[in-house]
Amino acid sequence: MTIILIIDDDQHVRKLLAEYLQPFEYTLMAAESLTEGMRMFDRGQPDLVLLDVNLPDGSGIDIIPTIKSAACIPEVIIITAEGDAQGAKTAIENDAWDYILKPFSEHEIVLNVKRALEFRAFKRAKNASTQNAFDRSPIVGASPKLTACLNLAAQCAQNDANVLITGPTGTGKELFSSIIHSNSLQTKHNLIVVDCAALPEQLVESVLFGHVKGAYTSADASREGLVKKADGGTLFLDEIGEMPLAIQKKFLRVLQERRFKPVGGSTELKSNFRLICATNRNLEEMVMSGEFRSDLLFRIKTIHIDLPSLCDCPEDIKPLALHYIHALCEHHGLETKGFGAEFLMCLESYDWPGNIRELISCLEKAILANPESDMLYANFLPQNIRLSGISASIKNHPHGSLAPQNRIEAEDSFSIHLPNDLLEPLQSLKQVKTYTASATEKIYLNHLMNLSKGDMEQASKLAGISKSRLYSLMKTYRISNKS
Repeated sequence: MTIILIIDDDQHVRKLLAEYLQPFEYTLMAAESLTEGMRMFDRGQPDLVLLDVNLPDGSGIDIIPTIKSAACIPEVIIITAEGDAQGAKTAIENDAWDYILKPFSEHEIVLNVKRALEFRAFKRAKNASTQNAFDRSPIVGASPKLTACLNLAAQCAQNDANVLITGPTGTGKELFSSIIHSNSLQTKHNLIVVDCAALPEQLVESVLFGHVKGAYTSADASREGLVKKADGGTLFLDEIGEMPLAIQKKFLRVLQERRFKPVGGSTELKSNFRLICATNRNLEEMVMSGEFRSDLLFRIKTIHIDLPSLCDCPEDIKPLALHYIHALCEHHGLETKGFGAEFLMCLESYDWPGNIRELISCLEKAILANPESDMLYANFLPQNIRLSGISASIKNHPHGSLAPQNRIEAEDSFSIHLPNDLLEPLQSLKQVKTYTASATEKIYLNHLMNLSKGDMEQASKLAGISKSRLYSLMKTYRISNKS
């Protein structure tokens, strides 16, 4: 059964749309605000959303990414009384099906709805068929945003179009390039990885295109370039934004003609490769500032996969942790370790600015903190990640309130005043760090006792440390568990 959600604050428009669409036996839902609409969205999982722009509690344009990242991945048609070029551009960039101006005709609405639903059905069928043959096993996680990226990767594997993979550092851009290659027709040939950021500028051309003997002082033999080695396979240019402008121009010609000359050579060579590029930089902004060629960007961005940050996919943290704990324990020759709710809460409440790469590093440190332990505890984690978990626990606790001077904010920040004898005359950074660490611990312990009402068992669990360690700290700072 096809479900259509109408979000528009104009009652007349809602009734008109319902009247136009009722004959087709769609299941229709209607809301007059974003808040009401998103509540219905969560309950109904619609196939199509007809969305107004100017709503009482916000802009429909701003909510498109949230709608498109849902598990049901509905199509979105914007319907607005105020045409706005920038709004239309943003809507289309966020994968809206169309941008329709009011007043609209019955024919216009029905035609667009039918075409959007037909496209959705075709896309779902195609995704299902390609996913059945697509080996995604190296990628862990099933969040809607990650799944959308995997669907795109599966489509890429069916053709040889140029692919641009973007996303913050540590989100798995190279891993995505690898699974596209391993599932493609090029898998029988090489996957050549080039880190553009690591190439010495004076040798970039030689590394990419090769050189003949005597091309320059140290060229004592001819050498094949990486472009040629990728012939028949895949060339992966990591950090493409770091490629010098002079090389960008030459590489554009290679993309257009699949021909190039080695440095110092006179004979043109051929290389028929599939190109995948990756970057954590904004190439559109680099084009505007003259740091990247617009014509090259057009060529490398036939298909664009934008990988989400780990903090945007919190539901993937647990399966990632389970996967990498097993892999890391196996690597270090240890039995696989388990973890409890406190450990997972710390992981899930942290923002992970370094994304999956930082998570792997953190898990490895936790495993090696006590190799003999068969469990991973919160106190095995770095302090900033532990504090994130404690802050989440305090925020969610029904009795988690404090006097204003000791309050732990959601951003994990403390207000600490440095005494004058640390500043005048100025003491060493080490002395300041020692003082602030002690002051932070004292504020934290007072808060912990307040929160746990002096229950040492509960307090030790919240803090992720043993009771003996907690008693020792309380003795050091002369803190009592008696109210």
